[in-house]
Amino acid sequence: MRLSPEGSEFTDMISSDIYEESQYGARDMHPVWQELRGHDVLHRQQTPDGEDFFSAMRYADVREVLNDHKTFSSAYSTMLTVRGDGDVAAGAAIHLTDPPLHSDIKRNFTPLMTRQATLRLQEGIRVRMSELFDAVRGRETFDFCDAMLTLPMTITGELMGIPQEEWTVTGRATVRAMGGVDPDVSEYERRFQLFEAHTTIMSVLGEVLESDPPADSVSGRCPATAHAVADGERNVPLLNAYAFLMGANPTVPQTINQTLLLLAGDDDLWSWFQRQEETDQRFIDEALRWASPVNHVLRRATEDTTIGGTDVPAGSLVSAWIASANRDEEVFKDPYRFVPDRSPNQHLAFGLGVHRCIGQHVASAGIKQFLDLWRQNVRSVRLDGDPKHLISNFLNGVVSLPLAVTWK
Repeated sequence: MRLSPEGSEFTDMISSDIYEESQYGARDMHPVWQELRGHDVLHRQQTPDGEDFFSAMRYADVREVLNDHKTFSSAYSTMLTVRGDGDVAAGAAIHLTDPPLHSDIKRNFTPLMTRQATLRLQEGIRVRMSELFDAVRGRETFDFCDAMLTLPMTITGELMGIPQEEWTVTGRATVRAMGGVDPDVSEYERRFQLFEAHTTIMSVLGEVLESDPPADSVSGRCPATAHAVADGERNVPLLNAYAFLMGANPTVPQTINQTLLLLAGDDDLWSWFQRQEETDQRFIDEALRWASPVNHVLRRATEDTTIGGTDVPAGSLVSAWIASANRDEEVFKDPYRFVPDRSPNQHLAFGLGVHRCIGQHVASAGIKQFLDLWRQNVRSVRLDGDPKHLISNFLNGVVSLPLAVTWK
């Protein structure tokens, strides 16, 4: 999805349809969300197959939905596009369970992703990212997304326990599994590509789990989830390995992609960035707020409730639009301006409550390592063509980012 900085005119036609996916690959949806935030009730519409859903657009409403797992359950699906009988991993994968089961699953992985554990990962991340920089050094023009296909794996590959020889195929498949990339393909072809990508990921992870992965890796901890989830029909360890990989891989690269897109077009911001000795947490938080890689997360009401002035019956689908909340004028001053030292910055890019991203420290460390290396190695950067954006109402992604770079 395009992101328009302050000073750009919102020229897109305002439409109340926030589901239709193709528009996310071609336009900035923030004018639509801004309009809906001004309403006194939750936005309500139907999916293409006629199912009703409510949308929380304001920061306060999104925060309430995310923070109340008892009323707004995750044990169905987190994506508007996955409905019907719910996600195939519902009730078994970490992001698709509620406490106490969610807590039982989570405690297996928490020791791998604390602040202290993240410190031990940083040097390895820096070395692997440096190798990626060495591979493109000297190239004056290149597609960043293609050249840095394994970027997320430099952060999560070792932590996941995935062998390095599988990083390229896994990186490519995770991009494809996030949504469509070609606006000209038919809906059938797009669904087939998604199926093919998911199958590839499952195949790689299945082999990893069967190969006795290291005990201090996510894959090595996944077998323990079968003890927490009493399910003889599904491969619970595989579902959780998949959940971690797909949860980790979009956040870092898409935050970086959107930040580079902004830096390439804003000389003042680039000059400010270049003057810093290192990237501090305020810049990282603003990059996360700005990019908001996850547009929304879906919840299901467990009881009759009222939120945002709207009565929500039990069983209703409620989508919390994180990307909209992160531009809420009631919370963020100049929300359409990237403020590199913004403070405070209570963005919701990592979610909130019991489902706040378990890998937030690892993600922040990866973003910092990349931006520090970019500053150290690059003298100037500009766009060398039009970026292409992911066709998805769930994830805000850039799939092609042509850059012209001058190296130091």
